[in-house]
Amino acid sequence: MLTKAVIIANGDLMTASRDNPTPSVKRGRPFGSNAKATRERLLKAAEKHFNQQAYSDVSMAKVAKSAGITGAAIYNYFASKDDLFEATVTNRIRTYNRTINQAVAGSGSWKDKFNKLLEAATPLQGNSSGFPMIGAVVINRLQQEPEKFQEIRDLREDSAKVFRALVVEGIDCGDLPKDTDVAITGDLLMAITAGAINTVSFYHSEPDDMDQIIRAVRALLGIDR
Repeated sequence: MLTKAVIIANGDLMTASRDNPTPSVKRGRPFGSNAKATRERLLKAAEKHFNQQAYSDVSMAKVAKSAGITGAAIYNYFASKDDLFEATVTNRIRTYNRTINQAVAGSGSWKDKFNKLLEAATPLQGNSSGFPMIGAVVINRLQQEPEKFQEIRDLREDSAKVFRALVVEGIDCGDLPKDTDVAITGDLLMAITAGAINTVSFYHSEPDDMDQIIRAVRALLGIDR
């Protein structure tokens, strides 16, 4: 008569039998865990790995270990490394988009709104552990497989709309020339806020540096308070 034993090991269900003494792994959610919390840990761990290593050097097993689950269990949350990478990037952009939309929601001039946006969004860049490295991979992947990463493209467009709206306000009030290209100028503002500041903060990471970075951006753009 065939007998089976079910073992719960590190969050994986493993079934062994007399005919099959080597347990086979059945992927399952870590025992007693909260799925949402586990997913958030995985995204946080993935961001760190994608920032510190070349894309090809990041493995699902490494990310899973950093998040405290097994290499098999991670596949309950993400089907592949590409899936994990896209989720990591989209999670970050969604957080950024929520932040900048809230910052510009109030009253005030476009300069006031942009200053609020800087204050709200810059700390996200400073806490990103070198997000420019992921950004470079994103650009490369979008060029190679634009359709595969359409969600990232859509989220990036949502970000751009916030900055383009500020440019339109700047034109309407006379601060910017009437022939200003809204799309290009808006994208430049976004690049400064989401790219240039991020890169500079990577090399100037002392606690007081972030305030100096914000002051420098304001001075360069002529929007000092």
